[in-house]
Amino acid sequence: MNRVQPRSSPSTMSPASSVENMLRQVAQLCALSRLPESSAVRIFNEAYSLASSKNSNETREEPDVFRAAQVLTEWHQNVDFIDKDGSPRPLSIPTREFSKLCALASDDADSELILDLLLHAGAAEVRGNIAFATRRELIIGDTHPAAVARAVRLSSEFISTLIHNLTRTVSEPSRFERTVVSEKLATRDVPSLLAYLSLHGQAFLEDLDSWMSAREGDNRGTELGVGVYLYVRKET
Repeated sequence: MNRVQPRSSPSTMSPASSVENMLRQVAQLCALSRLPESSAVRIFNEAYSLASSKNSNETREEPDVFRAAQVLTEWHQNVDFIDKDGSPRPLSIPTREFSKLCALASDDADSELILDLLLHAGAAEVRGNIAFATRRELIIGDTHPAAVARAVRLSSEFISTLIHNLTRTVSEPSRFERTVVSEKLATRDVPSLLAYLSLHGQAFLEDLDSWMSAREGDNRGTELGVGVYLYVRKET
């Protein structure tokens, strides 16, 4: 198994600039789509409500979530931190094994804060003085201050893909964006859909994460990402 190179942390935007950038992209998308004014106002207001509900810790929290995700990837893929079966090893906290993992994933990672985020997300647990990885994915619940910051960032990134595809020149490749929609799925089937998505969607993302990690170098390159999500459109 290839040794995973640590990823660089994204540049930090101030809360104001992050919100402003997101709203600017929403407005641009509405204009490009020639939406009716009422639809554009509704979309803009929804984006503003989401963005303006940010926590004061936003600028600090979002990069820390990114670092925690790096640590989790390293823990599951780096040969120094996995056992003979390819599973993440339990790491001693007093002997600083966990701190070494954090330092390898990111030069400026705060091991105590990273562990707190992993515990909050249910991706790790501590028994005595040993840390155990319990899940590959990092899902920050909406009770954590970092959740809103992440939502603003992801919303802005998805909108930027839509704008690129609407404004690109003939010579520019489009960015991948596909959606599967059903208007006839029974409510009783939603739990099964969620279970299917959790299993197969997570497996796809883990495979993609391994593919990307194996090709990373020591220097920062172009930041890009792939997301899988479920939406539910409720009639008003």
